[in-house]
Amino acid sequence: MELLVFHTDDQYLADIKPLQRYIESELNVRDVVFSSDETLSGVRYSAVADWSILGRKLRSNLARVKNALPNVSSDAVRAYLRTGNITVNGIELVTGDLIVQRFLELPPSSEGQYATHTDNHVVVRLDIQVHPDLLGEWLARELTNRVQKLRKKAGLQATDDVNVFYRFEEGSGADLLDAMKQHADIIRKTVRDVPLDAKEREAGTQLVIEEEQEVADVKFMLYLVRA
Repeated sequence: MELLVFHTDDQYLADIKPLQRYIESELNVRDVVFSSDETLSGVRYSAVADWSILGRKLRSNLARVKNALPNVSSDAVRAYLRTGNITVNGIELVTGDLIVQRFLELPPSSEGQYATHTDNHVVVRLDIQVHPDLLGEWLARELTNRVQKLRKKAGLQATDDVNVFYRFEEGSGADLLDAMKQHADIIRKTVRDVPLDAKEREAGTQLVIEEEQEVADVKFMLYLVRA
């Protein structure tokens, strides 16, 4: 699973690269690709008019530009961005008349595979396919996040040792249970050990806090118990 981040300024990309691990964790992606190569990234250009400016400037010729803009090529808009001049349906326009937008033109064969977004300067493309292995990693991280929030709610310090138990309703939680088994290392890095079924809790142990949680539309109970 990959996230592509495009920007024309290499320094901008260098400034955000230190956030790569955070981005990978938050979006659950394996790779983040930073690129300023328009051809490699598939970046295209379009232009829309600033009608408040052109309305006063063009008056009766406004409709000529409005009707022609959708047919202006990506290369022509890129050239306008570089030179500050463009002719649209016989009308000369300069810098400030048009708003340039960058976007990714995805082939029809990739429908459902990617999601894209742009703020006209940064363009991102995210692989949105569901990958079973990455889904498991995401579930494991979500579980550890719930445990950490519950520890904080209980006022526990980092050095306070507690055991974590869970209880699912009968017949639910299979995906979460599989994630705990397959990605136990991810969980242990954050909460020291993998949560156990509440049935394994020893009698007489002190309950610190309990709370209902929800991950991926599955509700379950989490318990923190003094070790």
